[in-house]
Amino acid sequence: MKESKISNLIIKIKTTTSAHALETQHLDFKRFPTTSSRENHKNKLSSLLREYTVAFANSEGGTLLLGIENNITGLEAITGCHNYNIEEMKRMIFDGTRPPIIADIEEIPQPEGMVLAVKIPKSSRIHSTSSGKKYQRVGTENRLIFPEDETNLKVAKGYDYTAGYMLEVGIDSIDPLEVSRLRNWIEKYSPGSESLGLDDTDLLKSLGIIQEIEGDERLTIAGLMLVGKEQASKRHLPQNEIIYFRFGESDVDPVQSIYMKMPLLRSIEKIWDFIEPFNSVHLIKDAFLETPIPSFPEDVVREAILNAVVHRDYTLPDSIYVRMFPERLEISSPGSFIGGVTPHNVLTHPPVRRNPLLAEIFQHIGAVNRGGLGVDRMYRRLLSYGKLPPEFPEIDGAVEVILKNGTFDEAMAKFIGKKAREGHGWRLEELIILHYLRRNDDISAKEASAILQRSQNKASETLSLMEGVFLERFGTGRGTYYQLTHETLYSIGEKEKYTRIKGLSEEQKLQLLKNYIETNGQITNEEVRGVCGVSRYQAVRLIQKLTRENFIELKGKGRGAYYEKY
Repeated sequence: MKESKISNLIIKIKTTTSAHALETQHLDFKRFPTTSSRENHKNKLSSLLREYTVAFANSEGGTLLLGIENNITGLEAITGCHNYNIEEMKRMIFDGTRPPIIADIEEIPQPEGMVLAVKIPKSSRIHSTSSGKKYQRVGTENRLIFPEDETNLKVAKGYDYTAGYMLEVGIDSIDPLEVSRLRNWIEKYSPGSESLGLDDTDLLKSLGIIQEIEGDERLTIAGLMLVGKEQASKRHLPQNEIIYFRFGESDVDPVQSIYMKMPLLRSIEKIWDFIEPFNSVHLIKDAFLETPIPSFPEDVVREAILNAVVHRDYTLPDSIYVRMFPERLEISSPGSFIGGVTPHNVLTHPPVRRNPLLAEIFQHIGAVNRGGLGVDRMYRRLLSYGKLPPEFPEIDGAVEVILKNGTFDEAMAKFIGKKAREGHGWRLEELIILHYLRRNDDISAKEASAILQRSQNKASETLSLMEGVFLERFGTGRGTYYQLTHETLYSIGEKEKYTRIKGLSEEQKLQLLKNYIETNGQITNEEVRGVCGVSRYQAVRLIQKLTRENFIELKGKGRGAYYEKY
């Protein structure tokens, strides 16, 4: 932070604003420690400097201004720094942090006393105090970093476990059979790749599997995972394991259990070999066309397994689990979501890579999409087949992908296929909304925003684009909602549904409610739904209209809320 900006902040503190109100992610104010004992003074100052330098270095960097009381405004807020030695303070920071942090300390003279600006740069490493405490700046607070949070911080700083190497593992640990398997994958997913023309050593170097580190050729951890000999992988990377369970009628006792500590490409191939015999296929017959619909589409399963392999936390000792049930497939990957990804934005959040080198190798092979479109493809394939979209819960520090088998929606699959053959280029947002309205009478922009994982404005744009093609619009302003058109409902075999949701006009529904309220004196949301046969959100819209007409008024709160005749 420049001295001119610091001076402007000090002027604000002297005149209008307390220092506390000016604190940010990158700025804090503290009174300079003073005690009767010089030794206590040094200990307090050293402790304060260690905590703030570690917190700022582990975050985005920042400035600590010493000699300012942070909870008052006026000249008396500048308490100044006394009996200090800048070089001694720099040594306190250097000796009191691990790895050592070098800070810059500047004097900012003020008539009321000297202010010291301790400037700490952002670091690419994770630091702790000499006593082992790790802090991170979060908002205006310094928070302790716990072991379960450290991996996320490492990733944010660019740490890549898979790009490292092990001293005891040399390039003689490479298995030629796995290199051949790697070539087969490239031929399958990137048949025109120039990499196929390289000899084995140059191919592995081009992928980052072999790297020159400190003058020696090393096999990276990602390389050991992919093309290392099985015994070397078991010995040095015991966490590089995929466990497969297949369940029958019982969800507790598996009928098949396979434990695989072997190179990743071989493990991924074997997983599909175990799933395929029990992956039943249904045929959709439409005129002269037959479309096979597998219980678990191979490309979706492959995408889910690759996501688990590429994004798992390899610093944890746990394994990847693939659990196959008659009605679902669960793939569990060790490590929480990182970089702001959550189960509620996994479809739209920009890709975040926990293991950049491993991800880049799979991208080079062509098995993983560089733009992070794997989740989109999973959604699109499942919805096109009339199936439910994937689910991505986070359970006990592991991310799961759940693929539902169940009974697919044959009428919906036929409708989507027919429109595609007629030239309609389905957008993923359309498929998501279409499936939602298959199970619900109507949708608002707010509801669309949640299922599309996009802003309400973006969701409104999507609904508007579908209007007149697949959707009808009703209401105005915040009360706007959409329903499937008669033609769409008819095409997916829902003629009765159209009649049901169109059976009464809105004016007729309002009149029914007025009659009910005249008779009973009051009404609840649940009673509105029962009287008119509408959803909760439709009931809210009807209640709002009656409220605006001053026909009813709200009484009570929460679950006890009801509406009384005005």
